[in-house]
Amino acid sequence: MTMDRGYISEVADVVRDTLALKTPITLEELIRAIEELGGRCIPGVKEEMGIEAQISTPSEEHSEYRFTIQYLEGKPAKRILFSIAHEVGHLVLHLLGENGTLLQDETFARGMHTTQKELEANEFAAALLMPAEEFILKCEEMVSGNKISITKVAECFNVSVQAATVRGNVLGLW
Repeated sequence: MTMDRGYISEVADVVRDTLALKTPITLEELIRAIEELGGRCIPGVKEEMGIEAQISTPSEEHSEYRFTIQYLEGKPAKRILFSIAHEVGHLVLHLLGENGTLLQDETFARGMHTTQKELEANEFAAALLMPAEEFILKCEEMVSGNKISITKVAECFNVSVQAATVRGNVLGLW
C-alpha cells in the first residue's frame, strides 16, 4: 500500500505529540523516546554493509526489547538523527500490524536502495524533524531580501542543510 504525504505527515504529528517531542528534536531526545516505546538504539551497523541504520524486531514475542535500531557510528550527529528518525518511520508505518502489535522477525535498513517504503520512511523522518507548518514559518522568518538562509533554517530544526533543502523542495517553497 502506497501512503500519501498527508497521511505520513499526520502520523508524524501523532508520534511527536505522543512522545512529547518539540522542535528542535535532539538525538538524545529521540533515543529517550525510543526507549519509552520499549526499544533500544545502539551503534552497531558496519560501514561495509552499505547501510546507515536499520530497525529489527525480535523473532520471539517476549524479548527484552520490542525493537532495536542500530546506526553507523562516525557520521555527523544530524545525519544519525535523520537516520534514526527514518527507522522510527519504518516502525510506525511498516512494522505495526493491523491490531497494533509489532510484526516479528522483521528488518528494514536505510541504505542505497530506493523503494517505496524507503521513500515513505524518509518522508516520515522529514515530517517528524521538520513539521510542514513550522518549517514554512521558519523559512518566512529567515527571508532576507529575496533569499532564505537555508543554513539558519537547518540549524533551527537540528538537521543538515541537505535535509532542509530537500524538505523545502518537497513542500514547494523553492
